[in-house]
Amino acid sequence: MYKYLYYFFIYSFLGWCLEVCYAALNTGRFINRGFLNGPYCPLYGVGVVIIIVFVFPLRKNIFILFIASVILTSILELVTGFALEKIFHYRWWDYSNVPFNIGGYVCLKFSLMWGIACIMVVDIIHPLVNDFVKWIPHFIGKILLGIMIIMMAIDLAASVRTVLKLNSRLDRIDKIAVDIHDFSNGIGSKLTTDFLVTDKKIKKLNQEKEDLMKKLDWDQKRLLKAFPTMKSNHHKESLDDVKNNLNQ
Repeated sequence: MYKYLYYFFIYSFLGWCLEVCYAALNTGRFINRGFLNGPYCPLYGVGVVIIIVFVFPLRKNIFILFIASVILTSILELVTGFALEKIFHYRWWDYSNVPFNIGGYVCLKFSLMWGIACIMVVDIIHPLVNDFVKWIPHFIGKILLGIMIIMMAIDLAASVRTVLKLNSRLDRIDKIAVDIHDFSNGIGSKLTTDFLVTDKKIKKLNQEKEDLMKKLDWDQKRLLKAFPTMKSNHHKESLDDVKNNLNQ
């Protein structure tokens, strides 16, 4: 368990580095990728640990290694994407426009890339990682491991809180949009005094809506930049408006 936990954290960090480099090549700027705030993507850590446990013994047959890696990592990505959507009501990534996808959660292109990456991990990277873990003094290693577990747990709690805050913000934006629509529909039948009061209310609601869309907390901005294609199941238009304002 000691070794596998270290493998998890090391490959989570390397996966984060890979995601950051990929995003930098596509956008030309640094983006802190991943659901968590820290420099790690747990999906990569879990994926590689699964490969090490179940596929590493097959490493002498590169074809079987590749096929098994493609299947296992695709299942992991599919289950993770589905679970995150059901829990938080967001589609964090979407491959619907990519050929040969399954529900938009996985696609053939990235599954094949996972397979190639796993071959490199098994043949080149993992022996170095394994030697590094062995090199760490066991007592110090346990302390470092405990610190990393605590930090990731705190980070997870903070990230969940960020999502809940974002949901609350989108709820409020939706409610304001409904109120503005209702006030606007009834404004034509108002007397002059009522018209002025209603017009003031609409302006106030528009200002509040604009502030909610533009004045995001830094953690909400980070999350939206980390997942630029994320979609909300309950607040599609509001989320699109917030993302458009963020990109301006």
